[in-house]
Amino acid sequence: MIWLYNLLWAVVLILGAPVWLPWVFLSASRRRGFAERCSALPARPAPTIWLHAASVGEAEAAAPLIARMQERGLPLVLTTSTVTGRDRLRARFSELPVQLIPLDLPGLAQRSLRRARVRTLVLVETELWPNLMRAATTAGVRVVIVSARISDRSYRWYLRLRPLFASLLCDVDRVGARSETDRARFTALGVREERATLVGDLKLDRPPALAASEELRGALGPGPFLIGGSTHAGEEEALLRAWRELREGAASGLRLLLVPRHPQRVPAVCTLLERHGARFGLRSEGAADAEVVIVDTVGELASLYALADLVFCGGTLARVGGHNLIEPVQAGRVLVHGPHLENQRHQEQLLRPFGVLHRVGDSKELGRVLGELWADPERDAPAERARQGLLAHRGAVERALELVLPESAPHA
Repeated sequence: MIWLYNLLWAVVLILGAPVWLPWVFLSASRRRGFAERCSALPARPAPTIWLHAASVGEAEAAAPLIARMQERGLPLVLTTSTVTGRDRLRARFSELPVQLIPLDLPGLAQRSLRRARVRTLVLVETELWPNLMRAATTAGVRVVIVSARISDRSYRWYLRLRPLFASLLCDVDRVGARSETDRARFTALGVREERATLVGDLKLDRPPALAASEELRGALGPGPFLIGGSTHAGEEEALLRAWRELREGAASGLRLLLVPRHPQRVPAVCTLLERHGARFGLRSEGAADAEVVIVDTVGELASLYALADLVFCGGTLARVGGHNLIEPVQAGRVLVHGPHLENQRHQEQLLRPFGVLHRVGDSKELGRVLGELWADPERDAPAERARQGLLAHRGAVERALELVLPESAPHA
């Protein structure tokens, strides 16, 4: 079925050209990113491990694994699917080659593997690129998937395309699943039973976030803060309404920090706040006097959670499936979320028993639940118990590293 996948690529590239060409070439940033996506990996002098993570969240999760691979002296090349993820990895690992992943075209995938002399391809979470995986197995490159997960929604789609993915996954060397449910889903899609194991969630092994710097504290000004982390369209407006309800009640001095999941949405969030008459500022420009702060920088959310009095986790009122639930808890905070946690089932299962997750069915409930938490001086007490409980689930980095090492290659 890979021929059908490539046929769709051809249709998009040729028939869709009148749409995507102007979209790319009228933006300087998109032009730079597109040129990088059309380029093969750089030539490497020695056999290499290629690690790919989709975006900022996956890149941050993979960072401890990358660091351990460096300690072992393993030669690495890193790719991401987004500019923000790439820039984050470049900041963390300036000595390593980092670029956007080449487009998933047959010739480009083969050339990248050959030029970079790739011996092992490590995919983080759910980065299943058909041409890349096919080219890798054809070239004798080991394919390892770590912290592997498949969301409820994606699993339904993968089942419909099982002939395609079964032909790819049957040759994967190792799958280190995040949970037993994820392991079962990968084997149902074609991974051999003996090659799928439970590794755990790399996000659980991340070290505690750095304390907020004096520069960050100065740019934000004093709290108390309600933080909307990794928000999507519609969620900022819901938070704005809930925040105003709180300000009119017991939380008269409460300030709102909005951290859009995608930095390119910052102008749209500014427009929303202007329309609602909110006095706002950008974190990058200093917003100590603003009622609402839009965090237009990347990589500071984990530190911001420790400054929060109330936390909302984005991608949960919007039909996205949720983002990292662990970060606020590791910062000592409970959190409020919407009904859509499909992408974070494992984290939800780990955290729910500790009482740190407060679910709201819709935006109307948001203000009420936040108000109840604001009135509870012991609201964050469960977070400390949860932090201690999560220690038992650490170790994913070392288990993933064992899968990546060449000596873990299966026999026969």
